[in-house]
Amino acid sequence: MIDSDFTEIFGELLGEHDAEEELLAAVAALVPGSGLLLLTEDGTRLRAGIPLELSADQETALRADLSQVAATAPRSAPVLSSPAAQRTQTGWVYALTVQRFAGVLFWLIPGTVNLVAEPAGAFLLHNTLLYALGEQDRQEMAAQEGQFRSQIEVLKRQHGRLIEDNYRQYSINREKEQEYARTLESEIARQTAELRKANARLEESSRLKSEFLANMSHELRTPMNAITGFAQLLADTSLDTTQQEYCRTIRQSSATLLALINDILDLAKIEAGRLELEIVAFDLDELLESVAAMFSLSIREKGIAIQVRRDQGLPRAYLGDSHRLRQVLTNLVGNAVKFTESGGVELLVESVAPPEAARQEQWLRFVVRDSGIGIPPHRLEAIFEKFTQADGSTTRRFGGTGLGLAICRQLVELMGGRIEVESLEGQGSCFSFTIGLSAVEAADLAAAPAPAAPAPGRWPEAGGRRVLLVEDNPVNQRLASLMISKQGCEVAVAADGLEALARLREEKFDLVLMDVQMPRLDGLAATREIRLIEKDLERRGEYASLAGGRGPIRIVGLTAHARSEDEQACYAAGMDDFLSKPIVREKLLEVLSGPVA
Repeated sequence: MIDSDFTEIFGELLGEHDAEEELLAAVAALVPGSGLLLLTEDGTRLRAGIPLELSADQETALRADLSQVAATAPRSAPVLSSPAAQRTQTGWVYALTVQRFAGVLFWLIPGTVNLVAEPAGAFLLHNTLLYALGEQDRQEMAAQEGQFRSQIEVLKRQHGRLIEDNYRQYSINREKEQEYARTLESEIARQTAELRKANARLEESSRLKSEFLANMSHELRTPMNAITGFAQLLADTSLDTTQQEYCRTIRQSSATLLALINDILDLAKIEAGRLELEIVAFDLDELLESVAAMFSLSIREKGIAIQVRRDQGLPRAYLGDSHRLRQVLTNLVGNAVKFTESGGVELLVESVAPPEAARQEQWLRFVVRDSGIGIPPHRLEAIFEKFTQADGSTTRRFGGTGLGLAICRQLVELMGGRIEVESLEGQGSCFSFTIGLSAVEAADLAAAPAPAAPAPGRWPEAGGRRVLLVEDNPVNQRLASLMISKQGCEVAVAADGLEALARLREEKFDLVLMDVQMPRLDGLAATREIRLIEKDLERRGEYASLAGGRGPIRIVGLTAHARSEDEQACYAAGMDDFLSKPIVREKLLEVLSGPVA
């Protein structure tokens, strides 16, 4: 409610003696010609009607007489029923007590008749005063009613204004909300568009990273294929002692470099989110024994021991990525052997309680403990960082790049576990990690997936076969031709897929070694074309290598791309097998002596 409304309602409030004056005015109106004097409790004298002046003696006498009457009168009466009276020169003066105002009313009525002496007269004075008081009450009630009505009207106006203000505020708030909603919607749309663009950029970045990894793998492995291959061929020739030492150094260094290339590519694939686990059934005992066997020569040369233990109650077969698990264990055991000069290395597998969220799996703790040089306490966390070792002298003394443990940590985390280390400098180290694996029946090991290959017709040796080598790199052409020829096979070379199709049309071959990345027509496209020709009887008759009642010609992918998706792409294109570069002689011999059409 605003100030003007209060002024309107309460601006005409009664003064200090307004009620007494209103009473006097009412009595004067009822009895014209009379004089009134009201003496209030605080000594104020209020008059109405004709002038009424009393001497002090008169006033005192009247009040004394009135006091005697009041002693026997009820205090609840608004007016005492028996007034005191006194004769004056102009008439009779009557004194009455007005309880409402706690005062004395002196009332002059001209004439000679003493009304108090007559019962009806005293009653008339009493009732007249009561009537005036009642009229005053009615006027006051009317005034209050008017005031209430005014208040109600003001409250109505205020209520209306309040409703208008509320509606106006509601409209403003609604408009603000609508504007905020429009702004929010616009902002969400803008951010969504930005997120889509960012996601597209991330997808493009991931694609470029994937392509970069593929190209890096190809470009690094292609020269490595020549280095390792020719070093292997060189080792098979007649060499003196010094030359054999040189050759052995080349082979060891190339193997180290290849391991580094594999580590870098693995790390890049993990960080690019391109590494996926391959879940297959594997033999835990075979896995542990094969890891230990890899270091049999090293521990024999060092004069240390390696012990493999596992809980007796553990199942033999599990589902998991045995290749990546083997990679982690090989790295940890390799480090343990490398940094241990005396004592030994222990490889332990034990069962542990699974987390609440993985009750359906069996959780295994793999532990690799050694008695080697140990790790300083302040370097325990740093050793899991890329390109980091315990200290600089470790690299100078033992070699290595510091990638192995970084890859181990990320592979373990990818398998849902966590790798930890405890070590005392000079007393050895203990690396451990816990992962969840699903146990399977040992019979399921036989059902584990293996690379597809035609069933019958395995030859005991590769001699006498004609092999078409499809390879665009001249160095690798010469290397692969030499390696194939040393197995007693006849080799023809095609520089790309188109040339390979032409050679297959003109000559008969038993096997095609098909490089994947080549100009003009790559190996995948060439393989798909060969498989289409084999399905078309008319076209098939035009190709010497495909005609007749022979089955599909055996095609083996030969590529420096070593990712699992590259291998799957070869199979999807229709190839029968897959060889990654650098070429391992044993695997090449296995391919050359495999089944043919």
